[in-house]
Amino acid sequence: MRRPASPHRPVFASFAAACAAAAWWGCGSTPVSQTTSTTSTGGTGGGGSSGATTGEGGAGGVDFDGGGVLDDAGACTSTSVAAEHIQLDMIFVIDRSSSMSGPKWGGTTSALSAFFNDPASAKIGAGMVYFPNDEVSTCVPADYQVLDVPINTLPANAFALTNSMPADATGLDTPTWGALKGALMAATAYQDTYPTHKVVVVLATDGEPNACGMTTIEHIADLAKGARNYNGVLTFVIGVAGSILANLHKIAIGGGTTAAYDITTDISQLAAKMEQIRSSALGCEFVIPPPPGGEALDASKVNFSYTPEGMGVSKTLLRADDLADCNNAPGWYYDSNLAPTKIILCPAACATVQADSKAKVDVLFGCKSQVN
Repeated sequence: MRRPASPHRPVFASFAAACAAAAWWGCGSTPVSQTTSTTSTGGTGGGGSSGATTGEGGAGGVDFDGGGVLDDAGACTSTSVAAEHIQLDMIFVIDRSSSMSGPKWGGTTSALSAFFNDPASAKIGAGMVYFPNDEVSTCVPADYQVLDVPINTLPANAFALTNSMPADATGLDTPTWGALKGALMAATAYQDTYPTHKVVVVLATDGEPNACGMTTIEHIADLAKGARNYNGVLTFVIGVAGSILANLHKIAIGGGTTAAYDITTDISQLAAKMEQIRSSALGCEFVIPPPPGGEALDASKVNFSYTPEGMGVSKTLLRADDLADCNNAPGWYYDSNLAPTKIILCPAACATVQADSKAKVDVLFGCKSQVN
């Protein structure tokens, strides 16, 4: 299909201009609530680590799924602001080759429509591109970089997304390399323009790449890996009946999402898998809200607390230097220690908070960070 001119073209142009600095492809939010509360916390302990008590009754120390115990030397008054998930933007890359025709296409479009209109998807940004396109050459990445439906928030964008879906899948080939490369170029450009957002790509396909010359699964996986390494764009992969899951797993691993989602035996599972992707992408990154009172951010005086089921004693998570420093313990780290914009939960903390639908999380300002 021919694409209308996209209002996001300046974004892509600005990213292309940055190519000389760093190019992965080979050419070289919702306002945060300002309701604040004061919480009594422990001051800095000995040995360079910070002790803290937080929550009701000044409970001493933290034991979060086996986490370390903190001392309670001194006192510090902090101000808390409710933590908000970062804005999630999803670009869907949908295979419309002829092998997707019939029940597979009907199941795909039905699941997509349900996802876009689901109240749980509200405020998520969503865009879409189909492959193959109707161009003479279906392997030109730039043709997919301009999305069929530009990113906009749901539910406002739901009509444009659902209305763009062809009645059936009629494409002749499967140019996965060109389509994914173009979509990732769009995604990384969007991530550059909106650094406080989280941009992900969702690829759904039923077959092996049979276009774009001698490109291999390894080449395609390298595209996903390059985008992830460049600015953190993740690639989720959904394998429809007819696909070789072992190959799709390689793309998912490259894109930082461990494994492809398997719906090879039942297209009706697509809706559930997309809900899982939404939950996975949303769960563990939070925007750093402006400190109350117009104060400048002091990154060394930020803490993050979690209250199980939104009630009872809150627990302060220990800050790590980075993902590697999490050491399989519950905690959090900044997206950048030099210029932080996000708080990212360590995997152990992420799993617990994601599983708690009533979790209450807060960013605490004013007291020295409790470190692991």
